[in-house]
Amino acid sequence: MATSYALRLFCNLTFFTCLASIMIGSSVITADSDLVERMCGRSCSRATSSDKFCKDALNSDWRTPGADATILAYVAFGLAHRNASSTQDQITSLLSNSTGPVRQHLEQCLLDYATALNNTEEALTDLDWEEFGRLTSFAATTWEQAKNCESAFNGTKSPLTDNNNNLFGLSEICVCISYQLIV
Repeated sequence: MATSYALRLFCNLTFFTCLASIMIGSSVITADSDLVERMCGRSCSRATSSDKFCKDALNSDWRTPGADATILAYVAFGLAHRNASSTQDQITSLLSNSTGPVRQHLEQCLLDYATALNNTEEALTDLDWEEFGRLTSFAATTWEQAKNCESAFNGTKSPLTDNNNNLFGLSEICVCISYQLIV
């Protein structure tokens, strides 16, 4: 009889513990899911060219729902890193078929994207160590590299305009999130 009572008590406590953890967990996800809206809407709306771009970018990662600012920084810097890496690969491919001024512009962009890639790697490392002080600088430098690459074409048609604009936008998001982490 005592064993039956103890088992029933244990089962009830386990059930209520699980139920409480589900309720608490879902309220955290609901409360934190508004962070993307705040980051892209109010905090970054003046900086980024499009709050839709910001929301689409951040929401493209599975970690975003329920994320705090640190996880959003990982998402944003990770997206910028992937953009820089794939653009660097594209530049290398374009260089194999380019000559003259276009080749010079692409060589400049290759250097710019090498710097951007290094900055995003450093930012991700700093996030791993919970060192947030340099994140804004890394993001701003990455932003500058995208701008420099586009400017290298001196008004001529750049085959990298979309990549540059994406890195530019992602870097702006990184700056906004970085500010949230150091405030």
